[in-house]
Amino acid sequence: MMTRAHRLAALGLVAGCAAMGMASAANLGFLDKSPISYFNADDMELMRQNALKVLDDPGGNAKQAWSNEKSGASGLAQVRGQFKATDGATCKRLRIMNKVKGLQSDATYTVCKYADRGWVMHTDATPAQ
Repeated sequence: MMTRAHRLAALGLVAGCAAMGMASAANLGFLDKSPISYFNADDMELMRQNALKVLDDPGGNAKQAWSNEKSGASGLAQVRGQFKATDGATCKRLRIMNKVKGLQSDATYTVCKYADRGWVMHTDATPAQ
């Protein structure tokens, strides 16, 4: 079972979030009953690699599943559209679905790509006019 610190790190890796200090202050107790709380290091790496592969696909609707036969964990990353943000960054709506031990989570995040930081979670990104 993963600690709260591991879950926070995993969220940062998946979303490319550079602001981990801000995220660690959030109330994330809801993750105790989520699939990610049962992920091991291999599961986290498979999920991260899968999300990055989908995000780096040039299309606006990429989708790919992953699974770890050893742990029984699995998931899906899916781009649900993309746009150019007002700051010029390419942004995508990324759906992350995970399953393990009978638990399932499904959430969609806005992530934007910056030359100096890579993919970063950007909840306030808005499409350029």
